[in-house]
Amino acid sequence: MIDRKYLLLFIFSCGIGAPVFLQSTHFTKSDHWRLQRKEIIFGTGASNFLGDLGGLNKSGTHYLPVDIDWNTTRPVGGFGFRYRFLPWLATKTTIQYAVLKGDDVWTNEPFRRNRNLRFRTHLFELSLQMEWILYSNEEFGARHKIYGLKGMHHKNTALYLITGLSGFGYIPQAPFEGGWINLRPLHTEGQGLKGGGEEYKKIGFGIPMGIGYKFGITNLWRLSFELIYTQTFTDYLDDVSGLYFDKDLIEASYGSTSAYFSDRSSGAFPDWTAAGKSRGDSAHKDGYIFLNIAFVRNITYKGNGKSKWDYKRRYRL
Repeated sequence: MIDRKYLLLFIFSCGIGAPVFLQSTHFTKSDHWRLQRKEIIFGTGASNFLGDLGGLNKSGTHYLPVDIDWNTTRPVGGFGFRYRFLPWLATKTTIQYAVLKGDDVWTNEPFRRNRNLRFRTHLFELSLQMEWILYSNEEFGARHKIYGLKGMHHKNTALYLITGLSGFGYIPQAPFEGGWINLRPLHTEGQGLKGGGEEYKKIGFGIPMGIGYKFGITNLWRLSFELIYTQTFTDYLDDVSGLYFDKDLIEASYGSTSAYFSDRSSGAFPDWTAAGKSRGDSAHKDGYIFLNIAFVRNITYKGNGKSKWDYKRRYRL
């Protein structure tokens, strides 16, 4: 069941754009936006993880962007489809693949450094988003440019807020014997044992929140930049959430490999990693950030780079 605070967060995120169109905002007076209702998106960019592992040289800051560990930045890429309902409102569906990473070796905070855990997660995301357009300037010049006349170039820019709902599958892994091993089957917090941690699922959900800007390259192509933070409803993107479990019981039940990954500390501070001590912070769920750069293709109308306009309404000198 979804926590009430996350439901309120989702409702608030959807509502922040509702009054936007009532404010003093520049929108092109023409209905040019109707000629680019449908767009396809091809993007790539960078991802970063905000959770229990890694972080700055201090205790976690509830996984806010100020806790980003730039050393663990990894790639993201995907494609999508946008449909625009109104001058100030559009929907977008994206499918993306990302690699998330965290590593305690990059921090000097004593507890995190002693914990000595590291991971990567393959994340496959399907996201349904709403875009609340704050500003747009979308105009076409004449179909045929006349030398010496000004105002003939296209204008095609927009600034917008983003929110919605994302579903994702994820596979947490750790380096092992020259390769990578899946962590979920290892039950590193005693999952499945009496008094152990919660058995987490292979899929999760989150609320994306962000901002985007796009501008025209030609009358058919745009370039967009989007910065999106997704607050998830799971705390296991990094396989770390709750308390240390009895290492001997894990070994007896699941084997030596599971015991090894349940506690990778050097043993210099045994009280810090004893059964029942904090291994992660279950009070705050994981999150991730995508910085996407995408080519956006208008597919509302066809052509060889020149738009097909109604001459009487669209031709401008």
